[in-house]
Amino acid sequence: MIFNRLPRPALTPRLIEGAILLIAVVVRFWRLGYHSVWFDEAISLKWAGYDIGYTWATTFALVQDKHPPVYYVALGLWQDLLAWMGLDHSDSALRALGSALGVLTVWGMLRLTTALSGRATGYLTSLLVALSPLLTWYSQELRMFQPATTGLVWGAVALWQAWQAARPLARFGWWLLMIIAIEAALYSYLFSAFLLPAAGLTLLVLFWRDRDLRRFLEGCLALLVTGLLFLPLARNAWSVNEAESTPGQAFADFGANLLRLLHIDTIWRVDWPQPWINAALLLFALLLLLGLLLPWRKATSQPRLDQPWLWLWIGIPLLIANLLLARSGSIFAEDRYLLFMAPFVLWGIARGATALGSWRQPFGWAGGLLSVLVLLAALPPLWTPARVRESWRSAADYISTYTAASPNLPTSVVTHVAYTYDALAWYLRQAYDEDTLPIFALFNGTLTEADIDTVVAPPLNGIVDFGSATLWLTQSHLEGVDDQRVVEGWLNRNFPLITEQYPAGIKLTGYILQGRMAQPPTLGPTARQLDVELQPGLRLAACEIMTPMVSARDEFMHPPSGWVHMRLWWQATAPLLTDYTATAKVIGPEGVWGDKLPRDTESLRMWPTSTWTVGEFVRDELDINLNPLTPAATYPVVIGVADALGQPIGETVECGQVTIR
Repeated sequence: MIFNRLPRPALTPRLIEGAILLIAVVVRFWRLGYHSVWFDEAISLKWAGYDIGYTWATTFALVQDKHPPVYYVALGLWQDLLAWMGLDHSDSALRALGSALGVLTVWGMLRLTTALSGRATGYLTSLLVALSPLLTWYSQELRMFQPATTGLVWGAVALWQAWQAARPLARFGWWLLMIIAIEAALYSYLFSAFLLPAAGLTLLVLFWRDRDLRRFLEGCLALLVTGLLFLPLARNAWSVNEAESTPGQAFADFGANLLRLLHIDTIWRVDWPQPWINAALLLFALLLLLGLLLPWRKATSQPRLDQPWLWLWIGIPLLIANLLLARSGSIFAEDRYLLFMAPFVLWGIARGATALGSWRQPFGWAGGLLSVLVLLAALPPLWTPARVRESWRSAADYISTYTAASPNLPTSVVTHVAYTYDALAWYLRQAYDEDTLPIFALFNGTLTEADIDTVVAPPLNGIVDFGSATLWLTQSHLEGVDDQRVVEGWLNRNFPLITEQYPAGIKLTGYILQGRMAQPPTLGPTARQLDVELQPGLRLAACEIMTPMVSARDEFMHPPSGWVHMRLWWQATAPLLTDYTATAKVIGPEGVWGDKLPRDTESLRMWPTSTWTVGEFVRDELDINLNPLTPAATYPVVIGVADALGQPIGETVECGQVTIR
């Protein structure tokens, strides 16, 4: 049989390597569209959308953006390619670039660690990198951190391969790849420079072992070229950082930062009980220490270089980062800042398990298997509501759905902090142009109560004069801009509330700008004309169920329960001496499954019925909060009236039906 003639020793490694790469593909391409494009990703898309020359020149200066241009240019070219297939606005298709680079990272670590530490360590390392929650998350994000990591990993691979290659032409090709890969990383993410000294010291270690002067000089020349090409950007980075950074203290909180980095590089965002987290971190810490310190049981004729490599590619970035704390106290501020260390930390953990196995095989197997299982268990939380990124998609979907159901009530949208405009516009622009749905980016700087009349009120009043009947305010990243919530407070004092929604990282608030009118606009097809007098002189002219189908549970906009949104049209047919408010319920045979959410700024409180002019129509909007246990069925929505004390009075009327999923 032909299968009996296949070289099994060669076939088995290929199958294992293929399986590991397949796992990396599945994990990184899994649910690529689950998370919304968030603020930082919108910034990437903004720069990617500009002309390449403008993006390069502007971001190279590091003034308008703190990241250099290569990733933005690559993303722009990728988006242009997708445009040929009509996928240039697909979140999943755009993120596929990062996912593919994430798989390349796994492949690079597989090659590097197999060559330096043997197949067992190479397989375990690449499997851990494939299952890494941190690396998976940033492979699925439109940012430069994972792409820079890919460049650094392949820079390391090329360094090793260049040193090993026998033919000069092959060495030249690998040195050239090293320059390109590391330079791409440097020109995508500045902290990549932390590994440049590690590469130089690795070259010295290789020379010390092999005493090959020719290869050493070739490597020195390649690193010199890399450094010279990086020098103009490094100069810009140093001057900008000097002007804007806040100094800290070198090696401040050293132990805490080490533990935090280990947590980030392994189980990262798990929400397990603390004893489980502690146990997992203890496992990884012990294996990492063993990987850095424990020799192989069986010595080889030539000393292995994996331990010196690990010490350099983990230790040098840590040393530089801690020294630079004296210049900038934010080095360890974000989980992603030292992302490029994660593959090498996981290599150290894998080496610890396999080195332990060379002394006590059962312990080695147990350590490796536990490491894989722990990372595997830490992956699923990445795609849960608790880990949803800023959900601008959800905010835009809500605005779009509401606007589509209100064609005769012109709508405007305000992104409170001006620089969050791009994130919301990324989704709204797919359905509307500026004439159909105006979006305004209004405020920057710092707002206080003293700015109400001069800074806040004029542009908002301008939107009223623009003719909008509805305004949607999106608020995110308010820290340092509007800590006192001045803009929201002004709107709350002047206009009735439509609803408040809370997609992840955002507050979405709707306001009625035009709500008292001689005649209501033409109502939509789902509106019910009622013409019912619920109290003497108080007529409910019509009602609209704006969300005719709702889930009983809501995990994204306002957990835990779904809300039914209603629009009512009231009319005073005679002078009203009492102030009334509306009641609204979802009622089933078992009783009430949903009740109105009371709000101080609803229409009938902002515009008390006793102030109405006879004959005018008043627009009223409200939410009915559902019981999360509401059985799936279709239920009537019942509208009534309450007195000034909030007590229901008089008759009620069915407004329509809502289907609960």
